[in-house]
Amino acid sequence: MSVTVTLEDEAQTKCHVLLYEIENAAEVRQLIMKGQVEASLIKPEMIVDSFQVIVAANKAVRCLALKKMTTRSVFAEIIYNLSPTRTITESLKNFGLGDDDKHILAVVLDDGSGEKLKQLHGQVKGKEIPVAELSSLTNKSKVTETYKVTPSELTVSSLVDAVVSRMACKEFLLL
Repeated sequence: MSVTVTLEDEAQTKCHVLLYEIENAAEVRQLIMKGQVEASLIKPEMIVDSFQVIVAANKAVRCLALKKMTTRSVFAEIIYNLSPTRTITESLKNFGLGDDDKHILAVVLDDGSGEKLKQLHGQVKGKEIPVAELSSLTNKSKVTETYKVTPSELTVSSLVDAVVSRMACKEFLLL
C-alpha cells in the first residue's frame, strides 16, 4: 500500500510514502504545530506522482546533511521543496495539511526500525489507502496553475516531469 525507497544520504534513510483517508486533520495539524509529528503531511491534490515527493525528500535530506536547510525541520523542508516558490509560508499553506482535509499523503523518514511509522499510525485516525490511488486525488488544473505549466509543454513532456523540473531548479527560476 505504501511506497518505500532508500534515499541517497550517508545514513541510507528509508523514505516511506503513505496515503490516508483522515478523520482528525485538525487534531493532527495541532500536533504538527507542537512538533509532535515526525512526518511531512501533504495535500494529495497537489501531488502528481509519488516520485515528486521522493525527489523533495531526497533534496531535504541532502540539505540537512550539508546544514543548508531553508526551514527549521526536515519535514517542513520536504514540503518547501515541493513548492515552486521560495516563500516558506506559502509552501506550507499550499502543500501542507489543512484542518478540513479528508486525505493526506504522509512522508516518514526512518532508519529502518519502523518506530516513526508506528507513531504516525497512532496519531492519524482513518485508514491507509494504496498510494496507487494518488492520481485520483490530484487536482491537475491546480497543479498546472501552481507550477505554471503550459499546454504546449505538456505536448512534449508529462506533468510529473514538468513539476519535478521546476522543483529541482527552483533556486534558479523566477516564476
